[in-house]
Amino acid sequence: MIDPMQVVRGIARSKLLIVAMTILGAALGVALALSTPKKYEATAELIVDPRDLKLTDRDLTQSVVASDATLAIVENQVRVLTSGTVLNKVVDKLNLVNDPEFNGQGAGGLGMMTLIRSMLSRNDGPAAGEGRRRALAVANLAESLSVERGGKTFVISVSATTQHGEKSALIANTMTDVFLQTFGQIQSDTAGRATNELTGRLDELRKGVEVAERKVEDFRAAHDLVDAQGHLISDDEMLKLNQQLAIARARTLELNARAASARSIDVSSVLSGTLPEEINSNTMSELRSQYATLKQEADRAAIRLGPRHPELQALNAQLAGSRERIVGELRRIASSLQVDLRRAVQLEQDLASRLAQLKVRSGDVNSDLVTLRELEREAAAKRSVYEQYLLRARETGEQKDINTANINVISKAFAPLEPNGPSRAMTVLAGLLAGLASGVGLGAMRGAYASLRESADSRPRRRAEQRRTPIEDKAYKASPPVPPHAGPHPQQHYRQASSDEADQAWKAAEQQASIEEIRASLREFREAVRELSESRSRRYF
Repeated sequence: MIDPMQVVRGIARSKLLIVAMTILGAALGVALALSTPKKYEATAELIVDPRDLKLTDRDLTQSVVASDATLAIVENQVRVLTSGTVLNKVVDKLNLVNDPEFNGQGAGGLGMMTLIRSMLSRNDGPAAGEGRRRALAVANLAESLSVERGGKTFVISVSATTQHGEKSALIANTMTDVFLQTFGQIQSDTAGRATNELTGRLDELRKGVEVAERKVEDFRAAHDLVDAQGHLISDDEMLKLNQQLAIARARTLELNARAASARSIDVSSVLSGTLPEEINSNTMSELRSQYATLKQEADRAAIRLGPRHPELQALNAQLAGSRERIVGELRRIASSLQVDLRRAVQLEQDLASRLAQLKVRSGDVNSDLVTLRELEREAAAKRSVYEQYLLRARETGEQKDINTANINVISKAFAPLEPNGPSRAMTVLAGLLAGLASGVGLGAMRGAYASLRESADSRPRRRAEQRRTPIEDKAYKASPPVPPHAGPHPQQHYRQASSDEADQAWKAAEQQASIEEIRASLREFREAVRELSESRSRRYF
């Protein structure tokens, strides 16, 4: 069992140890506070709307509506923010390769350890050193950044932590600017890649359209399916023949009626003045006028002269000649109408024959039209695909220079006024309290160890005394008389001397154990300090 009083006495006996550990803890706190630089954190905020700006009717990517998909898109932007492309551009833009805080050449203990490690490591020349410094700058930049999305929002916080507030704000703002440029470049590259893919297919599609259209034209020419203004020539010819045939038939009927009318008219009808329009002509009018004039002269002469008078007979002879001329004119008109009638009938027959031939041929053309329409449909389909590809290629080519990302900076980063983390006074106070607690703990362990050791030593002595002391009946056996002038018993004197030597040996062992505990504690403390230094050096490497 551990005696609490022994623990308290152990703490009381370890005053020097407690003071030493307190001083050591305070010294370590001071060293840690002085060796740890102040860190300033600056934050910039972006809002990422998954719904891109709709600047054209057809965009490359479609708008996302599902909440899970939108959150995934925002998380993708977070990954782009911390990607190597963005980090390398920021390193180049801010020249962090030559910044001691990022290239591993910073001042202080860590910078010295970095220098020693770089001297011990293999160096392949200036190129290797430059590459290593760049890799360190990128790694340290990534470590100094904190990019996260706030809750269930589309707001992304970009925080940078460095030893200078202005540098932290500059890095955070540069990260947002480079991210916007990089994301716009990604969209432009996507549009360019799509344009190249579409353009690569255009040549093949154009050749396919040309082949299909050539097949259509060759089939038309081979089967005499010539197209004129959207109609086949054979169809137009049939339509015209129908019209011409109708006109010819009407003309035939008209001429037939006029010929019949001319055949039915005699001289009396002509002289009586009932002359039809179809046989009326200038010649006939003159003949009728001459006949009327001669008739008047003959009538006047018949009143004045006798029937056998030579003058009257001459007039009658002239009237007879005029009638013959009228009859001849009637015959000529009837003959002319008959000739026109025969021509009209012949034309009508020719047109009807030609139309019949076209109708027979139209039956053969219909079967060819089925094949022609199939070829035209194939050519139209290929032409439609080609036109869509051509239009889409031009649209994507124009979208290369358009940034449709709906990402905006809602808060610029500003230089913080106070550093992060505890102050140096708090660090020293924490080291002092830790040293005090360590000293008290070591003193308590010393007292507990002494209590346990005393308990372990007392058990064998009690067992030995119990074995040496006989069991006597104290109720019935009297003690032996003591001689009046007898001195101290020799055996009792020996036991007392042995007990004093044991106490001295126990005290010496206790002191040695305390010293060993202190040494062990110091060794553990040195190991802890060494591990802390190595971990910080690995962090910078």
